[in-house]
Amino acid sequence: MITRHYVAALVLALAPDMAAWAQGGAGPPPTLREAVQAAYERNPRRQEIQAREAEVRALRDRAGSLIADSPVLEGGYRTDRVGSGDGYRQWEAGVVLPLWRPGQRDAAQTLATRADDGVEAGRAALMLRVAGEVRERIWAAALMKNNLDLARQEWETALALEGDVRRRVELGELAKTDLMLAQDATLTKHRAHLRAQVDLDNALQRYRAFTGLQRLPRRRGETPVALDALPQDHPRLREAAAQVQRAGAEAKLLRRAGGGAPELFVGSDNERDDSQGDYSNRLALSLRLPIGTATHTGPVRAAAQRARARARARYEGLRRDLAVAFDQAAREVVSARQELDVAQRQNAIAQENLRLARVAFDVGETDLVGLFRVQRLAFAALRRVKELRIMRQRSIARFNQAAGRLP
Repeated sequence: MITRHYVAALVLALAPDMAAWAQGGAGPPPTLREAVQAAYERNPRRQEIQAREAEVRALRDRAGSLIADSPVLEGGYRTDRVGSGDGYRQWEAGVVLPLWRPGQRDAAQTLATRADDGVEAGRAALMLRVAGEVRERIWAAALMKNNLDLARQEWETALALEGDVRRRVELGELAKTDLMLAQDATLTKHRAHLRAQVDLDNALQRYRAFTGLQRLPRRRGETPVALDALPQDHPRLREAAAQVQRAGAEAKLLRRAGGGAPELFVGSDNERDDSQGDYSNRLALSLRLPIGTATHTGPVRAAAQRARARARARYEGLRRDLAVAFDQAAREVVSARQELDVAQRQNAIAQENLRLARVAFDVGETDLVGLFRVQRLAFAALRRVKELRIMRQRSIARFNQAAGRLP
């Protein structure tokens, strides 16, 4: 049998957990923005951002180079040993320098700039994605905490009712079957409380694993941004637009490159006509100019245009999807407020009905089963109000997320 002493001991045992929730752990709790920043710092996708930063540096170095590609060392040797055998010898050595075509270097610098823009946009988009995850995990934990509070309240109410029923059974006012029914209800509420505690612990663990923080932000509520339509500076839109611009810059660079880089050979030529003669030393210069034809350069250029068209299609599709998500989130904010207003009126009725049912049970005008039914409806109405208060705040956070705004 569950006694009041057992309940008191259990409540005391749970008190540290409740205090930890209220205080967010030891020390001052983080702000919502600090929680987002902490999650961003440990996000594995930051490695991709760092790799893209290294790529930008490499593109800038290439665009700043005086030559279009890596130089090549070249050497040659000619002899008449197999032939006339007069002692003819020729040595030639030098370096081949790939040259920029007109406009190619400017196109390479533009590509480096577009890649850098893409890194900045990608960083902002990743931060927004992380913020969305943090928001969802925080409000999921808040809902689980609400469930735990209500489960504890229902359990304590069941215990109080069980004690009242036991007293009236001892006085002969109620049958022993009523006491057994009350005890069963208490155990059911106890089990629900234990389940709610596990659900809250799981939600907190998911938050901690994602952010690396032990404390939840004390202030989780947000103010909705004043926007009527999807902003064009949405981080995910900026990221997609940067990809379109980069694809265009890559296509332009390929056009400027033509069929390949012109090559300038700079070296020396050492030659003698026969074994008795002296070597003559000369400066060697030559220029090789590739002639690119549409037949050979066309497939590469077409592939670049295809990549640009694909990036553009992704941008348009994303813009459409984000606009739909923005409108839906805005409607959810209005709907959550309206639902809360209705639920509060229903809860007021349900609580008054419970008060009357309890009076009726005390004077013997209704049985225990009838009181349980009214009590269940009253707790359901209270649960709905408390849930909707949290869900309304969550809907505001989701709206801000859909608008591309960080906490």
